[in-house]
Parts: sequence; structure tokens; C-alpha cells
Amino acid sequence: MSDEIHISSLIVHARPDALATVSACIEALGGEIVPTSGDASRLIVLVEQPSARATADMLDAINAIAGVYSALPVYHHAEPAACLAEPMP
Repeated sequence: MSDEIHISSLIVHARPDALATVSACIEALGGEIVPTSGDASRLIVLVEQPSARATADMLDAINAIAGVYSALPVYHHAEPAACLAEPMP
């Protein structure tokens, strides 16, 4: 297994009355909620995982949270972990 970092962004659509609970559950899973001022029933979530499989598992876990209508990937990037430690030119 290679030493990679997989960075993904997801759009999570949830019941507005469940948003606080959904957010807490996502953060407990290791996802980060991006603050937005848009639709009160959608969240932008950033996820860092060690593999594509772990990213898919996280997506499945978020979709299983009560109150979540859907969680869909928007962006996915993978690169060797060592590259992230290098300074940018």
C-alpha cells in the first residue's frame, strides 16, 4: 500500500432540522464542515483519508447518518503524502 493522501470535498444535503446533529456526526467521523452562507439544508465537507477505499467508506458513513438525504463527492485529489510536506515554490 502506498503512502498517499486523498483529499475530497462533498456536498451533503440534509433535513434542515437535523443539520446540527448531522454536522456533529460528520465532525466525529473526521470530516471538516466548510462555513457557508447558502442553502440551510446543504453542507460542504472536506475529507482527508489514506486511500480511495477509506474515502468511499467515509462517504457511505455520512450517507448513513439519520437526516442525511444524500452525500455526493464533488472533488477528489490524491498524491503521495511526502509531496504535501514539500514547500511550495
